[in-house]
Amino acid sequence: MAAAEARGTSVFEWSDRFETGLAAIDHEHAQLAGLLGRLDQLAGQAGDAAMAEALFDTLLKNLDDHFAHEEALMSRYGLAPASTERHVTLHRQLRARMGQLRHESPEASHADVLRQRGAVLSREIMRHLLCADLPLATEIAALEQGASPEAARLAGLERRDASIAALLDDVGELRQTLAQRDAALQAIRAEQLRSEECHARAQRAARTGSWELDLDSFRLESSAECQRLFGQHPDAPIRHFDDVIHCIPESDRQAVFDAISATLHSSRPFMVEHRINLSDGSQRWLQPLGERISGSHGKGDRLVGMVRDVTEERAARIHLEETNRQLSLSLSSLARHAADLTRLNELNEGLQSCLNAGEAFEVVENAMSRLEIGTGGALSVPDAAPGTMRTVARWGDGGRVSAQFANSACWALRRGLRHTVCTANDGPGCKHFEPDAGHGYICLPLQVLGEPLGLLTLRAGQDVDEVDWARFTHLAGMVAESLKLALSNVRLREALHDQATRDPLTGLLNRRYLDEALPREIARSLREQRTLSLVMLDLDHFKRVNDNFGHEAGDAVLSKSAAILRSNLRSSDLACRFGGEEFVVLMPGATLAEAHERMERILHEVCATVFHLDSVHLPGISFSAGVAEAPRHGNNAESLLRAADRALYAAKEAGRQRVLDAG
Repeated sequence: MAAAEARGTSVFEWSDRFETGLAAIDHEHAQLAGLLGRLDQLAGQAGDAAMAEALFDTLLKNLDDHFAHEEALMSRYGLAPASTERHVTLHRQLRARMGQLRHESPEASHADVLRQRGAVLSREIMRHLLCADLPLATEIAALEQGASPEAARLAGLERRDASIAALLDDVGELRQTLAQRDAALQAIRAEQLRSEECHARAQRAARTGSWELDLDSFRLESSAECQRLFGQHPDAPIRHFDDVIHCIPESDRQAVFDAISATLHSSRPFMVEHRINLSDGSQRWLQPLGERISGSHGKGDRLVGMVRDVTEERAARIHLEETNRQLSLSLSSLARHAADLTRLNELNEGLQSCLNAGEAFEVVENAMSRLEIGTGGALSVPDAAPGTMRTVARWGDGGRVSAQFANSACWALRRGLRHTVCTANDGPGCKHFEPDAGHGYICLPLQVLGEPLGLLTLRAGQDVDEVDWARFTHLAGMVAESLKLALSNVRLREALHDQATRDPLTGLLNRRYLDEALPREIARSLREQRTLSLVMLDLDHFKRVNDNFGHEAGDAVLSKSAAILRSNLRSSDLACRFGGEEFVVLMPGATLAEAHERMERILHEVCATVFHLDSVHLPGISFSAGVAEAPRHGNNAESLLRAADRALYAAKEAGRQRVLDAG
């Protein structure tokens, strides 16, 4: 049997080496060995208890039948009474032991009961078969073959000795096999230890531990690295779930309970992050993950899983999120800056295309309303009255800026420098707009080479942060620079235009302007079907003033006469110096009679004016004028001027100091 076991077969497999020659006895021996093998197999597999009990009862019955068969053979062949009695006694003792095993109910598992019974049965029954039954059967077989009782008894003893010798040989082989297996187990154990050490090192390197929680007792089994993560020394490990919970801050415990509860109810794996309080007062972030395992092999339901230290990973993740947030803010800031530059370019392009200040103010108002800078603002320029400003453009809440104010109302104009107020404590407040709590503002004087061109007032949003305030002030400075250049260019352009179209002595429009304006006004009057009156006048005896008092006196007379003329005309009328002492007046919409009447009043005022140069009184002056109306006297510039000129000469010939209409 030992050899059979060494070859990998059942320990209860009957070998032909133990056959006696009595077929019935050998068959019964093989049956008993087979039943023992089946009981051993059930014990190894923790088989069905009812099946094991039925198999045990079958074994007892077959054993009783075998004993009865042997006792009948001993009686039949008349074996020695002492030998017969000894054999029957062994039968009786074995029956009693089997009955005792049958009625025992140890407090152990079914598998343990089967293993205990199998050990006793294999020892008792196999010893009886080999040491008692085989010699007996051999002795009976010898008697059947005609041997003498003494020879048959010796044959039985020899068979017993041979069986024992065979068993001893098998025991030797078994010992050798066990030694080999022990060596193999030692090698396996050493490899297992190396594997466990390698696994432990891997867990330490990965800062990851393994754990198993019994859901009945809440007893915790965990690896050494898991204990280190819990802040415990491996020699004094945490053994209960409550001890772990006590190391978790109260604010994190509910999340752990919720994750475990969800797994227990749904059987889905859980993963949660929480802090752990270490013995040195520090905290680490752990991430346990696990799943529920149903009970088996004598174990109840449990949770098994891993736990790893995610402190550095979490810090890196938070840092990455913050970096991404800062990057998003930077990209947003760049996009906003690009949009600001685009709108600033639009403002600059619009200002460069303006021909006069009015167009520039309109462009500023439209462009600044689209430029996202503060909540609004206004542009103010110097007024005609000295030391005052007037507001010419507003956007957003720029309506709070006064329409007209003194320069002293703004600290930026007082100092000639930008004035910024982010909070109420930043400095004195300006008085040229209505204050609003929580809103900062900036005032920027627009000056070129010390010459004041205007004032830019911008209001910031409410309670802006440091970044938005920096953008607000920076963008305000860029807008101010653009406006300074644009207003300076517009002023220069207007000055050049005045030089090209106005007479420097009288301030009236010159003949060049008249040559451009007269055809345009005639075309407009024809298009709108309204009258246009043209007056040509000439100062009487002006040459005498120059000859008697000098050209300086003549200039004074011309300048004073032009001022009287300009002050008595409408804003839509155009007064031009035609040349020398001649003037031309265009009066759109005025009839011939209206123009005549107006010129009579002007003639009366000129004649009543006393002219003087310093302390020298100059002689009185008058003028002669001719009035023509379009389209009655001409529908183009040449014909209309010719008609007015003829009327002027007619007035001269009639004695001067009069106004005559064209015929």
